Amino acid sequence: MAIKKIFLAAAFALMPFAAGALTVQAVATNANAWSSVNPGASVALPTGATWTSAPLQLPNAWFPQIDPCISFCSPFDAGIYGSNQTIGATPLAGWQNIPFWATWQTADRSNVNVLAFDKAQSRLSLLWGSLDSGNLIEFVLNGLVVGSVSGNGVPGITVQNPGRGAALINVVNVAFDELRFSSTSGGFEFANVDASPIPLPLPILGLMSALGAMLLLRRRASA
Repeated sequence: MAIKKIFLAAAFALMPFAAGALTVQAVATNANAWSSVNPGASVALPTGATWTSAPLQLPNAWFPQIDPCISFCSPFDAGIYGSNQTIGATPLAGWQNIPFWATWQTADRSNVNVLAFDKAQSRLSLLWGSLDSGNLIEFVLNGLVVGSVSGNGVPGITVQNPGRGAALINVVNVAFDELRFSSTSGGFEFANVDASPIPLPLPILGLMSALGAMLLLRRRASA
């Protein structure tokens, strides 16, 4: 009976994520977004996260054309893809050398980069560069896609062609242990990926402590 209650507690702990709709928030854009992240940790991964199918890490010698933005646009760049224009924002100093991730586009979405976690997560944040409508993040839990966010699905952000600028986003109300990045139009450039694990052990440990106290009291009463 005690074990059954523990499993029920775990299920109830996950219910807010299962019942609530995935929520996307635009925390900041362009210069405000760049000043809100740590450029020194732009390609650092959250604790317990590993790439099982890694994106490109740029800049590198294979794809040097990020200044001007020809191959990929850095999420720290104020330039507009394929032009000499800028969005009018002031980028971080030395942005040309700040590393970032890039997923190569394929028309059939066959190129998918996968970030796996060693435990379920409850929140995602990242710096999303030059948002394109074909950019897609899929949230996966136990092998099943439980939600997704596309480039044109971020509230308050107008996707333009070509993509330009950047947005710092936050995604909540979703439980996931894997992220899949892909794009059908425009490269998917991003940095500063962060996530928060579901605090599942706390309610379980609390219930176990309560059950232990109840058993102790029963033994004392029957003694």
